[in-house]
Amino acid sequence: MRTLWIVAVLLVGVEGSLVEFGRMIKEETGEKTFPSYTFYGCYSAAMHDCCYGKVTGCDPKIDPTLQQGNGVIVCGGGTWCKKQICECDKAAATCLRDNLDTYNKEYQFYEDFRCKEGPKKC
Repeated sequence: MRTLWIVAVLLVGVEGSLVEFGRMIKEETGEKTFPSYTFYGCYSAAMHDCCYGKVTGCDPKIDPTLQQGNGVIVCGGGTWCKKQICECDKAAATCLRDNLDTYNKEYQFYEDFRCKEGPKKC
């Protein structure tokens, strides 16, 4: 899923939650998704993937979710799916923002085979 997300964010003109998730990351961190968070580290997306996994019956790759008001991400309006997906995206973007002090460029484009252990269970 992480690879699909990265590809979708990089495609110009693609609409939907994945592109909007990239916008949330930019809003929260001041960093563009590419290259800052492209294949970043081993498990930085694990929490986000788990959250998406709990939103059953929804397609987080295509359901648009983002609403912004004065620089604040607001998850409201739309369907239940859109609200839940937005909350997943918002939580992950906020987590990245809150951990900017530990960001390390050495982990950009970090290959999975370099990871020593698997991600934590959801």
